Amino acid sequence: MTKWKHLMHTAALTMAVAGLLVSMPACRNSAASDTAGKPHVEPRDPNAPYDGIDISSHQGHIDWDKVSSDKNIRFVYIKATEGATYRSPHYGYNVTNAHRHGILVGSYHYLTSTSTIAKQFENFSRYALRNTQDLIPMLDVEVRGHWSRSQLIDSVAKFCELATRHYGRPPMIYSTMGFYNKNLAPHFNKYPLYIGRYSSSRPTINWEGKYTVWQYSETGIIPGIDAYVDLCRFTDGAWLDEILL
Repeated sequence: MTKWKHLMHTAALTMAVAGLLVSMPACRNSAASDTAGKPHVEPRDPNAPYDGIDISSHQGHIDWDKVSSDKNIRFVYIKATEGATYRSPHYGYNVTNAHRHGILVGSYHYLTSTSTIAKQFENFSRYALRNTQDLIPMLDVEVRGHWSRSQLIDSVAKFCELATRHYGRPPMIYSTMGFYNKNLAPHFNKYPLYIGRYSSSRPTINWEGKYTVWQYSETGIIPGIDAYVDLCRFTDGAWLDEILL
């Protein structure tokens, strides 16, 4: 009888401890989810010649060990898709390895007029998965194709609406300064703008618009990349925390 009571007492204690463990919050997981919400961003170095790069399959195979040795590179935008069907074959490798080396990652879609916006966004959103992104998505708008100006504006607006709904924040818009001012301003001046102007003079945006990122060179040389690279810097007063997803 004494032995039986001892066994019952031990079983009760075991069940109580198990219940307590179940009811306790998972402290380690909670801490991980808190810190994983947004990556920590170090302050910008005002003396850095550039803050980041953007790449596509045009750059071929990239050695991210060597790229990460350039401490000016704090972010990279990687081409994911184009139109309704094209998917960059280097995209997954580049996203994984940029992350592995502590570089913040964003993805972009190259807009064409050869397919519907719904199909193009479906292509992008199924390839550039939200949980692999550090930065807001970007829409690359460089040509009108067979669209009129008003059709282009409507198409960009629809893509931005879909991106905002899916990713939770409005996307950035990339264009060259001349194309943007002629075809898109002022309709998208409220969006973060990533503007290409290969010059020592900063971009100017019509109707008092402001850019966030300036792509100032298309002939950058970066260790680990065997092709010219676009070099980009933030405008004064802007930084990565503004475009974190």
